[in-house]
Amino acid sequence: MPRKRKPTDEEIDILADQFRQLWRPGDVLRPWFRQHQNMLLDHVHGAWSWESVGQALTKAGITYGTGKPWTAKWLQSDFSRAQMPLKNYGLNKPKPDSAPPPSNVAAALPEALIAPATPPPPTSGGPRFKPATFRAPEPPRAMSEVERIEIERNRRLTFGSPDKKE
Repeated sequence: MPRKRKPTDEEIDILADQFRQLWRPGDVLRPWFRQHQNMLLDHVHGAWSWESVGQALTKAGITYGTGKPWTAKWLQSDFSRAQMPLKNYGLNKPKPDSAPPPSNVAAALPEALIAPATPPPPTSGGPRFKPATFRAPEPPRAMSEVERIEIERNRRLTFGSPDKKE
């Protein structure tokens, strides 16, 4: 990453004044970062480094409650965390274009949708699978004498003679 020009104290003061105008006492930092994401990224993608933006934020009084000055690494990390989607955000909100379902859903649906669906015709080129079916379990079939002798022979070869005790 190329190094950026270090801004003068006067330039940092000017940027701090811009930030101060956007900040209201009591604002929470991460939502503020989300709200002003484009502006902050424009500065960082332009002539400002994360370090110099952090200096301006600190000078504007935009810090956590400890008042600890921003470092480039800490600001970049916190800014990127603010961009992550919030957990469960919008999951319980109804879609704006969807209407609530009628109380009697079956009566509101056309009969074609109520009837059991037939599987779509297979498409060429892709794998084709038979639909799964459940069969009643079958009783085990009786083994022939030849099969029993072969199984016993394989058991002796694998595990040894039953005569040998260790």
